[in-house]
This record gives sequence, C-alpha cells and structure tokens, in this order.
Amino acid sequence: MPEQSEIRKRTVVVFSGAGLSAESGIPTFRDSNGLWESHRVEDVASPGGWRRDPALVLRFYELRSRGVQAAQPDEAHRSIVRLQAKFNVLNITQNIDDLLERAGSENVVHLHGLITRRKCEFHHDIFSDGGYTCDFKTHQEAPVQIGDLCPKCGGQLRPDVVWFGEAVNFDFDQLSVLVDEVDRHDGVFICIGTSAQVAPASHLIPIFSPVKNKYIIDVKTRPTGDYTLLEGPATAMMKKLADRLMGE
Repeated sequence: MPEQSEIRKRTVVVFSGAGLSAESGIPTFRDSNGLWESHRVEDVASPGGWRRDPALVLRFYELRSRGVQAAQPDEAHRSIVRLQAKFNVLNITQNIDDLLERAGSENVVHLHGLITRRKCEFHHDIFSDGGYTCDFKTHQEAPVQIGDLCPKCGGQLRPDVVWFGEAVNFDFDQLSVLVDEVDRHDGVFICIGTSAQVAPASHLIPIFSPVKNKYIIDVKTRPTGDYTLLEGPATAMMKKLADRLMGE
C-alpha cells in the first residue's frame, strides 16, 4: 500500500460570486435603482469615471474597503477551507474581498482583482494592448487617497480591481487543462453564489460541462445540463456539500 502522502489528491474547483460573501454582511452599495449616491456604479467603477473624477471613485472604493474590513468569513468560506484537508482546492472567484484568504484558503484566483491591494494607474495589466508598462502593485494598509503616488513612475495609485471595460487578468485557455485534470481524476466543480450569466463567468459553466461531479449552490440559478442544484443559503448548502465530500 502506498503511503497516504503518495496518494494523489482529487481536485476541487470552486467558482464563486457575490452570493458566497453575502451572508458575511458585505454591502453592495447599490440602492433599489442600482445607484450609489445618485451615480451609476458603472460610472464610479470604470476608466471613464476615473478620468472624470478620481476622488469620487476613490471615495466609493474607500467605503467598499471599509465594508470588507468589517466583514468576517462565514460558514461557507470555512467549509471550502475544510476541503483542503482531503482535496487540492482551487478557488476562482469574482469577489474582490479577501474573505476566502482570511478563512484559510491557500489557492485563490481573483478574476476581478482584490480590494486589499493597490496598483499604479499605469499598470501593464489594465489593458492588453501593451500601452501601459508600470508593474507596481502592493498590499494596502489603508484605502487609496488622492496624492498616493506610484514609487516607480509617479502615477496616481488606484485600487487593484478590474473596472467595467477592463480586461480580466486570467488565461482562460489554461482551463481546458484544468478541466481535463478534474475530470480524469474524479474531481469536483462547484459553482456558488453566482448566476454566471455575464462574461467571463458565463464561459465557465459550459467549459466544465465534461466534469461528472458538478454542483451549483444558489438561491436563484437554475442549472442547465447535469449539474446538481443545492438551492438555499450559501452557508448551509456549502456546509452540507463539504460534509458529503469529506465523508466520501
């Protein structure tokens, strides 16, 4: 018999959206009309909004940053972490909060950036046309303010988040290799807290369709194909699924 350490761990890919962190109390900052202080969120989370009024944009993200700081990981985040004892767990999240990391997740890809980091406004990952060349990015101790400048090129610093109209910094071509790994070794794909109706999230559901063990956890989503739907709050449903997977 091989030693336990030599046994290949199965892979679990967890794709998450805002519903994962909703029960942690992170506010959306949108009113019933989809506005923030009479501004469309798209106008304070876009390159155009940044050019028009960077101070307004930074005020919006300061409020979001303080909301994330005040929130704590919930049972859904902790249940995902529990899986690491038995599986290789990869988190691919649309969320810009760091609750997965604070809960103890070791492998997290943030499709839309991370609000606890700051980067130069001329960072090369903002656009894919090669027009920007600065590479400064760092963890932030406090929300960015006007006058916080890049130590490399002097540009204004901004939150390290992906705005409307900017490219997601992720190589989706690598997903085919990941899907093959998950499928061949009886892995698991979990989609939690997102309707996955908007790109790039909308591409992930069909990409993982070859995987046999597929679950969707959401209160609204109706899966197509042979996904198993766990309908209910993320905390309760993720704990239920983690208990099941850990008991296999």
